[in-house]
Amino acid sequence: MANKQALKMLKSGDVDGFNKWAKLRRKEGKKAVDLDDQNLRGLKLREVDLRDAHLNGADLKGTDLSGANMQNARLRQADLRDVVFKGADLSGADLRRAKCKGADFKKAKLKGVRGL
Repeated sequence: MANKQALKMLKSGDVDGFNKWAKLRRKEGKKAVDLDDQNLRGLKLREVDLRDAHLNGADLKGTDLSGANMQNARLRQADLRDVVFKGADLSGADLRRAKCKGADFKKAKLKGVRGL
């Protein structure tokens, strides 16, 4: 089930608030944020911390994830068409069966990415 608080912050563009919230969750021992199958299309989420996030089946088409930390994120079957990943860290991410046409991976860290 998607985390409603996380979804609300991301959709409103409150990246700083989301990052603080995610950091606090990690301190409490909770790693993954569940955003499976959510519509995040076209959002500006530069520098967002989505480490270990579950984004399987999510619609991220046209989203700006420049500089995002997406280490070990699960993006299976996600719509990543035209997503900007410039300078993002996708190390260890799972992109199997994701739609990546037109995605910009310029200067992105892609070590251990599955499905590209």
